[in-house]
Amino acid sequence: MPARDHFRLGFVTGRMGSLDGGALWADAGLGRLIDALAARADTLSVALSVADQKRASHDHRTEVSRAQLVALPHMPSTIASLPHGGACRTALHTVEERSDAIIVQLPFAPPWALVPSKRPRVYHACSDPSEVVRASPYYRGFKRIAATSFADFIHTWQRQLLKRPDARLIANGDALRGRLADGGGRAIVSSALLEREVDSVKRRRPAGAPFRILFVGYLRPEKGLDVLLRAYRRVLERRPDAELVIVGARDLAEAGAESDLARDVTDLQGKASVTLAGLLPFGPRLFQAFADADVLALPSRSEGTPRVLVEARAFRCPVIGSNVGGIPTSIADGDDGLLFPSGDDAALAAALMRVADDGALRARLVERGLQRARRSTVDAVADVLFAEARALCA
Repeated sequence: MPARDHFRLGFVTGRMGSLDGGALWADAGLGRLIDALAARADTLSVALSVADQKRASHDHRTEVSRAQLVALPHMPSTIASLPHGGACRTALHTVEERSDAIIVQLPFAPPWALVPSKRPRVYHACSDPSEVVRASPYYRGFKRIAATSFADFIHTWQRQLLKRPDARLIANGDALRGRLADGGGRAIVSSALLEREVDSVKRRRPAGAPFRILFVGYLRPEKGLDVLLRAYRRVLERRPDAELVIVGARDLAEAGAESDLARDVTDLQGKASVTLAGLLPFGPRLFQAFADADVLALPSRSEGTPRVLVEARAFRCPVIGSNVGGIPTSIADGDDGLLFPSGDDAALAAALMRVADDGALRARLVERGLQRARRSTVDAVADVLFAEARALCA
């Protein structure tokens, strides 16, 4: 880990943490990134919303003290953030007064809270709200028109912010970088893994166990679980004992999404082995789930560069992802993973069967995947963000 630098850094995110026992807790991806940035700067000031009580997903205790924390208003949704522009702007200015440069994660709502800026900024674009809305089949009628219009407004606002001479873009994936900066900026692959964790957990299931397909992620419409379930039915025609394990928290606010998933899973139960494992904390239990699976499937309709693709390969689990968003930035098709057209359950099923039937392909995906995971750590992400912030002040 590099020595601390005499440089004051700010970090602003619309994501949420919680205070417990005087410490800031966050999900592992956010918390570990905060700690990695704190290790590189002389001081780090952090602005984020703080939950009323500690959440199950907040499983990482950060090294940030309360004195370093600037609380943003409680904003559980984009709509709920709209009245808080003034309070957010005040919080951002407090961070700027303590910092030489700041890193702002995008999307950030309300976006107008980001102007004016008093310090150079690195904008870390994590996802594309326009693509998320368009990917969901549960936005319909006027709700879809309103959500799409507001998402496009946020996108346009972000593009204007990035045109400032004291701004830089770091985006999760080449697709998002291109949409925001017309080819400018830099693309990265997000990660929460430490280098020492790669390949630290070994497979426990015997080699001859039934073929196991794993999904890890929030159970949201844009994750394409319906596509995976249809593909799984196709796999069952050739591998009747194939297993499907779904890991993730229920987060299906859109009307109909949760009931659709429940209906599909109920219909499969009794005919096949489907396990809803719920949320697994980041650490050995989740790592074991990767190590024991034969393939990770990520059939998303919209994505940045999902961390699970790095995490699965770190524990010798081949990955298959849809060719949307930043996934092609994370997967070199046929080398360290497989890609398939988004929404095409037949193509996904064919890719799953390739991994199941082709031992040479599987061995190559495992070996190249490990190499990719070793290059894709949270320290690598922090190095890029910190270097861009320093360069802006140079």
